[in-house]
Amino acid sequence: MKVKIGGLIKSSLIDYPSKLSAVIFFQGCNFRCPSCYNTNVVLPEKFGDLLDIEETLTFLKKRRTVLDAVVLLGGEPLIQPGLEEFVIKLKDLGYLVKLDTNGSDSTKIRRMFSQELLDYVAMDVKSPLDFQSYQAVSNCSKKEFEQVLKSIRLLKAGQVKYEFRTTLVPGQVEMNEVLRIAEQLKGSKQYIVQNFFSQAPSYVDDKFKQKNSFSRQELEKLANEVQNRGWIGTVDVR
Repeated sequence: MKVKIGGLIKSSLIDYPSKLSAVIFFQGCNFRCPSCYNTNVVLPEKFGDLLDIEETLTFLKKRRTVLDAVVLLGGEPLIQPGLEEFVIKLKDLGYLVKLDTNGSDSTKIRRMFSQELLDYVAMDVKSPLDFQSYQAVSNCSKKEFEQVLKSIRLLKAGQVKYEFRTTLVPGQVEMNEVLRIAEQLKGSKQYIVQNFFSQAPSYVDDKFKQKNSFSRQELEKLANEVQNRGWIGTVDVR
């Protein structure tokens, strides 16, 4: 089983809606979003020691009477070659499984849907849905961007619970751009507007140490405006 587990949160009330979950961080990401602060699982030069896969599964087996779910984070979980095999192990233990992803491998998402391996998907929508904007925010390739578009269509088809989410970053992803994104996601069930985290010790591009985040009031006003447009079922702030 070839997955690289870079970290584990043993208990979380915020990562899977209304569920108590464990959170697994996988090492490695195919995107290089300058404002990303999870550098210890994104940048190879900052990787720490890997957690043992079997020890992680043993812990989860012991905790299955307490925990409801396991959340898969990164980095980017979809680039792990043994992800499906690992998730089968989680399902065999009786867990709900949530995938947090950049959506750059719609084929694997579809395959995991067909195997009933996923119960919830949270997908980042980095910018307005044109390649130039997306590349500027994520350093993705054209092929990866096309996969993002396919993943959006796949999730909107509604096979599992899902949310789309966009992080506002001053100077990079502004409020007016969120309105564009929301219109492009028209017909989606849930959209999350979330704030840039400005207090991290490091970023993929450390110039973001100088950035301030938006206020809660600004985000709530924006979410209300999106909600009132009627494009999306539910719009929330996180």
